[in-house]
Amino acid sequence: MIDKKPTKWERFKQILPYILTAGFTIGLVAVGSINKGTSGASLSLDSFAKSDYDISVDQLTEMYVVADLSDALNLASASDVASNYVVTTSMYDAGQTATGKLEKPSITNIDVSRGVIEHVVQGGESAEVLAAKYGLTADQVRWSNGLKTNEIPVGTVLHLPSVPGIVYTVKSGDTVESIAARYGSSAVEITALNDLEESGVREGAMIVIKNGSLPETERPEYVAPRRASTTYSTTTYRYSYLGSASDRQNIQVIYPRFTGAGGGQCVNWASYMRPDLGALRLGNARDWARGAAAHGYSVNRTPTAGSIFQTSSGWYGHVGYVEAVNADGSITVTEMNYGYVPYRVIRAIIPAGSVGNFNYIH
Repeated sequence: MIDKKPTKWERFKQILPYILTAGFTIGLVAVGSINKGTSGASLSLDSFAKSDYDISVDQLTEMYVVADLSDALNLASASDVASNYVVTTSMYDAGQTATGKLEKPSITNIDVSRGVIEHVVQGGESAEVLAAKYGLTADQVRWSNGLKTNEIPVGTVLHLPSVPGIVYTVKSGDTVESIAARYGSSAVEITALNDLEESGVREGAMIVIKNGSLPETERPEYVAPRRASTTYSTTTYRYSYLGSASDRQNIQVIYPRFTGAGGGQCVNWASYMRPDLGALRLGNARDWARGAAAHGYSVNRTPTAGSIFQTSSGWYGHVGYVEAVNADGSITVTEMNYGYVPYRVIRAIIPAGSVGNFNYIH
């Protein structure tokens, strides 16, 4: 058999794949070497940030090859390329490109935990609607964003927890342990959910407190008592319909006009201080002891802090809230509409001799 020598074209076709592979590799290395501060053509997060960018698995693969070669060849841009690849892959894996677009993210903001969801309020969305959408409560939506009501203006940017709980901005002096103790969560869960194993909490950082709850005084809807300077040292406001049960001493006006209880009568204040009883809709104050007993509450003549004091005397009766039982047998109470002044709330002492004139709902 006579061997036939290959032609020049046949020899060229044999080495063509190697030439193309070499050219592709050199091109990728060149892309990885471009100065990120001057080039507008690089596949980097800068281009993603300027506009939505169509991204594919192939492009992610290219970024990996560029990052790997840049590192192997010790190029000046190696750290930038590697950082872009890591962040882009993280966003892709997190589902932020589900629609085929890589939108402007905040994942690179170290002051915002990955557990925080950013949401722009759309028409028809309230705290209740968003709570149902994200598996939260309306209070958690409001407390995470300092909202006093459930109504939220369209376009408002909210920060929501990715799990039931609250979004919290770290303050000076906070530690993971102190945050967990104050807001009723677990230091271990806070650390894991917010990737705080190495960095710890930083002042100003936004984190998620799983199952956390704000103390009453930190809730945006909280209204601090406004105390008047006038204190009366004598017994005042003696009414025949209340008899001796109406005696009061050391009266202080703590709310000249309190509108947060849903009305200006004594039952409104009692319902505000004991919402569990208010939810029963017991009617006029004279009916509260009987109605509460019918619902299984304990009713007797012995006051305790947190109980409701009640009398059936008169046309409507009267109720108020027991703040404390004092060492001398007197009780400190708060009540609304005492003295026929709707919406006014006072703090006063009912002397020991008059304490037995009331029923107490526990």
